[in-house]
Amino acid sequence: MTKTKIVATIGPASFNESTIIKMADKGLSTVRINTAHIDPGYITDVSKMIYKINSEHNRKLGVMVDLKGPELRTGKFPGGTLNIDAGKIYTISDVGPVKSDISINYKISSYLDKDTVIAINDGRVRFNVVSLDNGIIKAKSMDNGVIHDRSRVNIPGKYIELGVLTDRDKLFIEEGLKNNVNFYALSFVQSRENVYELQDYIFDKKGQGDIISKIETKSGYDSIESIVKVSDFIMVARGDLGVELPLKEVAMAQKRIINISHKYAVPTIVATQMLESMVNSDSPTRAEVSDVTNAILDDTDALMLSEETAMGKYPVEAVTYLYEISKYVESQFMSFPEPENFMVDPIAFSVAKGVKIMSSTIDVNSIIALTISGHTAKIISAIRPVNDIYAVVQSEWLARSLNLMKGVIPVVLPREYAQSENIYEIISKISPLANLKPGEKTIVVSGSPSFYLGGTNNIRVLSIGTFIGRGYPAGKSITGKIDIDRSGQGNIIILDRYDSSIDFSKYDAAIIKSDVTNRIIDTFMQAGKTLVYNTELVSEIKTGSTISIDADTGIITCI
Repeated sequence: MTKTKIVATIGPASFNESTIIKMADKGLSTVRINTAHIDPGYITDVSKMIYKINSEHNRKLGVMVDLKGPELRTGKFPGGTLNIDAGKIYTISDVGPVKSDISINYKISSYLDKDTVIAINDGRVRFNVVSLDNGIIKAKSMDNGVIHDRSRVNIPGKYIELGVLTDRDKLFIEEGLKNNVNFYALSFVQSRENVYELQDYIFDKKGQGDIISKIETKSGYDSIESIVKVSDFIMVARGDLGVELPLKEVAMAQKRIINISHKYAVPTIVATQMLESMVNSDSPTRAEVSDVTNAILDDTDALMLSEETAMGKYPVEAVTYLYEISKYVESQFMSFPEPENFMVDPIAFSVAKGVKIMSSTIDVNSIIALTISGHTAKIISAIRPVNDIYAVVQSEWLARSLNLMKGVIPVVLPREYAQSENIYEIISKISPLANLKPGEKTIVVSGSPSFYLGGTNNIRVLSIGTFIGRGYPAGKSITGKIDIDRSGQGNIIILDRYDSSIDFSKYDAAIIKSDVTNRIIDTFMQAGKTLVYNTELVSEIKTGSTISIDADTGIITCI
């Protein structure tokens, strides 16, 4: 799988088990439910299907509930539309049933000034405020166009105190809590107070859920750093953001949002029109492929599809294209940098940075993070090591949450195994779950003891397999069979002391329990053979046993 994660919106085109499984096979990690288009009960139906797939197909798909939030909308028009002529003055009312050309569902006039811009219908029609008088706004149209019933209204650059949760949102939050979903995406976040409101609501209901703050207003963008500090994830919601900001600024705003979020170790999601042409086409445009590539190079954690998978003709193909683009880009550019200065948890970040340095200098295939809260895995993900990060947790809920973070592969280890003080016993239980190969090296990061809450302070380099001993290594890593009685059944000989009468040309490696001279070490090295000396074995090895010797650590494991 790719390090970059994929979110797909569930809808009529994809709400069936077969399609979701196919999307999961191509890298899908989280499904999104857009509450703007659902009825009560839909979250329950989706959650049941996802958890069934997770159980039967060993997946860790998460569920995101995207809350609609309060919106500024126009009222209705005779015949359903209103034609707008550029340069003409129109009256806009926000005080109820007052005769006007356009009505708006919220009292916005108190936030407006002369020359404030009002954008309607996703910014296609803009007005410039000429005057304000007791809730009646006179505004000159800047564009020709058409406004439909209940068109979206934006006031770029103005903080409009709309609140954050509607009664409808609360209904869906409570349904999400009953179904133990992982994520709640909060629309139109303008300040950290908006995030607090959702956090408080979930807390008061004694629930849990990661909050994804959607940045889609200029006021939210202007307050990005304070919002990042209190959020679990950040979504670059480019649809409304492209209305609130000049279009020329959106790409740079995306980079800035990701950069600031990364500095605080907060994962990001880039959304809106990633592959929009695939609603009707079986392949994306070249511009869309470039856009996806750019988002990956910006170092986002995840990419999100909306209409492409909710109502498009090719939901599986859309996910497949995201997967293939991510796979190619990551194959060409794997060394993503960490920020120069991290703003949180300096001890954990120092440990994580050490992990990244070790993983780039030692021949390791993976990083294992033993974590109770997920914090260790989150910090390591933010450091952006090249290796996959296996986050070993004790709950399915946490595994689904971590599955949305870049490069993280969650593994659930039953609690009875996690409590073991023997790290090799823990690793032996993880290996088949994480598809780790015997003999390969891994870096293990944890608190001390292994699952200590809130203490990322321990790094170990281990070999996969049953630990049987360790010595001083010379040569290269090797896997082979043991020959103790010199019967010729194996290619690795074990001796108490070096014996010059032995024909070592018959062996690829030797394990010697005592010290040796530099001449002996040089002889083995020049012959291209492996030597481990001053070896201490903790368990008995029989002739014919398969073992692995790690040349970096001198660790000997039985496979």
